[in-house]
Amino acid sequence: MGTTSKAIAVIAYELPSDRERTGGVSHFNHRLCNRLSEMGHRVTAYSVRTAEEVQNAAYRIVTVAENATQGRLRRYYTAPLLGRKLSFDDYDLVLSSGDDWAMRRSGAPWVRIMHGSAWREMTHNKRAIRKANLLLQYALEQISAVRSTVTLFNSRDTKRLYPKRAADRIVHLPVDTRRFSPGPKNDAPTLLFVGGLDSRKRGRWLLELFNERIRPSIPSAQLWMVCEPGEEAPGVTYFRMVSQERLADLYRQAHVFCMPSTYEGFGIPYLEAMASGTLVVTTPNPGAIELLDGGQYGRIVEDGALADALIESLREPVGHGRWTAPALRWARNHDWSVLVDEFLLAGAGAVGINTR
Repeated sequence: MGTTSKAIAVIAYELPSDRERTGGVSHFNHRLCNRLSEMGHRVTAYSVRTAEEVQNAAYRIVTVAENATQGRLRRYYTAPLLGRKLSFDDYDLVLSSGDDWAMRRSGAPWVRIMHGSAWREMTHNKRAIRKANLLLQYALEQISAVRSTVTLFNSRDTKRLYPKRAADRIVHLPVDTRRFSPGPKNDAPTLLFVGGLDSRKRGRWLLELFNERIRPSIPSAQLWMVCEPGEEAPGVTYFRMVSQERLADLYRQAHVFCMPSTYEGFGIPYLEAMASGTLVVTTPNPGAIELLDGGQYGRIVEDGALADALIESLREPVGHGRWTAPALRWARNHDWSVLVDEFLLAGAGAVGINTR
């Protein structure tokens, strides 16, 4: 059955840039737009980025606010307000990853994709100004969630924080298994971290555990940290501003992936590691518990047991298959080729989109 081409607007203020490091939502938006374009749809992304900043975009980019990344006030409030001038009357479907609370709705179905909750981020943030900003963002997320035709939540934990509506449902976020796939492991026992040193991802704490416990127990152990460089230490290598291809290579070569975050609404890095055949060892948070099915697809341990679990896992990679084999199957069922249809089907009843 052929694909019926539709005009689709994607509210994607966050897109990956070759000028600075960007987060998971930006890469999700980019992949979503490219996948929809591959399917034959006419895709326009509305962003604070310019077309010149985004590499390998097979879709049209409309810049809503120039230089919106310069300052939090302009990025989080001025830029979304500028979106009110936009008209979506010519589109068959609107897919939004956020920043749409002030935008005028059209007759087309409006699907809001919720990647997490500002409320949860606020409760796990220690800076007063940042907490106040996240509290306001949470109020705006509530507005966005109820103004959409349907809201898709990335997890059970996220969904319970917003108004209950019959049409809303949980749809997990996808992983690109064409890029993130298993391969040969590094010769030395290797631990991978992706995130921020001093954020809720707790990279600095992992670095301390590696220096004080893991490296002394396993002198050949390596820690690869995809983040801004911190202190130098034996066995520690920092990777800054890596391409998605390089990131995928790091995932597949590592023996263990650890992101001991205090909060993840979903946790795409866990899923990328699972798709790469790499064991996930982490501490409890809502995203990890749901993604790893309580420990079926990876190891979830309390803070005090993390160092011992990592040492054991690095020493005994032959036992990883207990978790990595089912995790790989689960991840492949979350490929973009499977889940992109869910985003379309959310609005299919009203516009007759044929997703196959």
